[in-house]
Amino acid sequence: MSAGYLSEEERARVALATIPAEDYATWVDMAFALKHGFGEAGFDIWDEWSRTAHNYSERAARVTWHSAGESGGKTLASLFWLAQQHGFDVRASRAAMDPADRASVPSARPCMDQVRQEGRVEARMRARQAAVAREALAIWRWARPVGPGHPYLERKQVRAVPTLRELEVEELHALLGYAPRSAGELLTGRVLVVPVRIGGTLSTLELIDAEGRKSALAGGAKSGGYWVVEPDQFRDGAVTPILIGEGVATALAVWQATGWFSVAALSSGNLRPVAATWRGRYPEAEIAVLADLGAGYEHARQAASGTSSLLAEPRFAPEARIAGEMPTDFDDMTVLSGSHAVGELLRESLYEAPGRAIVGEEVSGQAMAADGSGDAPKEGEMGNVKEKLVGDAEASGRRRTSRRRAANQDAPEPAPQENPAPAAGQEQSQPPGEDRRETEAPNVESPPARAPDALVRRQVGGPLYGLDEVPGEIKALAQHRFGAQIRMATPRENGGPYRGEVFNTEHYLIQEVSTRSVVFHAKANVEFVSDRLRWMDENQRLNGAEVQVGYDGNHGKVYPWDRARDLLERTVASLKKSAREVGFGNELDATLDQLQGVSWTRVREARAAALAQSKERTGREQGEGQQR
Repeated sequence: MSAGYLSEEERARVALATIPAEDYATWVDMAFALKHGFGEAGFDIWDEWSRTAHNYSERAARVTWHSAGESGGKTLASLFWLAQQHGFDVRASRAAMDPADRASVPSARPCMDQVRQEGRVEARMRARQAAVAREALAIWRWARPVGPGHPYLERKQVRAVPTLRELEVEELHALLGYAPRSAGELLTGRVLVVPVRIGGTLSTLELIDAEGRKSALAGGAKSGGYWVVEPDQFRDGAVTPILIGEGVATALAVWQATGWFSVAALSSGNLRPVAATWRGRYPEAEIAVLADLGAGYEHARQAASGTSSLLAEPRFAPEARIAGEMPTDFDDMTVLSGSHAVGELLRESLYEAPGRAIVGEEVSGQAMAADGSGDAPKEGEMGNVKEKLVGDAEASGRRRTSRRRAANQDAPEPAPQENPAPAAGQEQSQPPGEDRRETEAPNVESPPARAPDALVRRQVGGPLYGLDEVPGEIKALAQHRFGAQIRMATPRENGGPYRGEVFNTEHYLIQEVSTRSVVFHAKANVEFVSDRLRWMDENQRLNGAEVQVGYDGNHGKVYPWDRARDLLERTVASLKKSAREVGFGNELDATLDQLQGVSWTRVREARAAALAQSKERTGREQGEGQQR
């Protein structure tokens, strides 16, 4: 291409330069337009333009771009139309293109017609939305605070807050000039008025009547909009997490249970853009997307995954019903179990507190807690526990190592749980002899002793140190080891036990406590409780080991932890509980204990056999190398 000509990418770059990058809605729209026009290649253009804004955040930019889709309703024509409003000459820029490139672009007249047509549609839509926003403000000012005994709030067992108001449906009809409906049904009685904001500006209202029917002002902008329970609660530097749920009742329920900053996205499809908005504003905040176990679950999962947030789910007993319907959200959990149970579950999910064995009593969601509860066998799989554990024991280390080695060739190789034979002629220190008993089979009459819980549970406090105190090179190592898109955190006062694989550095233990979530333990604040762990730390053999870390105040202790043993023990404990509930006596408990001991023996034998094969293979390879 001749130097004097413009490519389509360069045209977009020049056009974009005429548009101020300060307005949040415009900033997001341009991400959609460039992604539609150029795919992932458009990020560099958009990011370069974004950096001209005084409030630019690289992390917010990457999260927003990742959240944008190529079918978001904005195209390059939208970009050129907006640039034209700021003085960009579309016709002249097209004339400056290389003739060969220009031939592949639609002729000037159709292109200009498309730009003008989309511009007219865009202008009409924006004008309509602005009018609805003014109407929403007028209705909000007319509405009054919610009075006592509102049927919807009472049924949901949540209380009114100043950010909700109400009107009688007859008043609404008079103010709007039409009768608001929900799925064809007229709203009735006392109607809650919920302000919906986009970027902090009121855009429309959601209306909820006494029966829970919901509507919104016709023509108002709701995509990306949200309602905040207590807007003045959150400030920069605040410790409170951000909770994002679907509906008003869910946001109120979790706010009552925790006191944390709570947001309603007002629909499941709106969860991802709302989560992206708050992640963009507060890149370092702890954000939890609250799943509804019904039709909106997949939207919640994608919202959490796309914004590096936690996915939290409510827990219900299998037989639980509300008015004959299956419960699905955190407000339903409030109705059935109370606010205390909701608060406890959310604190466990966010702060990696140990979970309870609930099989047979409650059905757990997939909250990303650090207790390994996601590994619990599902109903119907109990009979395969022993075979599954043996298979996992033989293959899990191999699968994990090969997967990470393929992704990160330079990452230090995880050490096996047992010590391989040293190379010929090479001296190597050995772990303390008392820990070699690990290969001996336990007495099958008694189950294997479980590693003690690190601490008696106390009230979990704030972070022991800020994430900004963790050196950048340590964070980079964590991303190199566990993936670029990870959620990072530091331990909390009285926090834990944090369970999972660790990567060992001189001053920090980097622990993967759940998928895409790591905790940085400062080694100056922790101690290893066993000689074996101390030996592994001193001899750089701790990488890849699975441990649990618990804190008593600001002092942490590192204990051995075995995922397979933990799974086996929780499974047996759950079976015992279920057996007692259906009337079996202590005889079955003794049988289960014996089966647990036998199963654990098989796991250890499988591990010992795998270790022996590894040593034999290593010795054979070394012998062949010496012969050559």
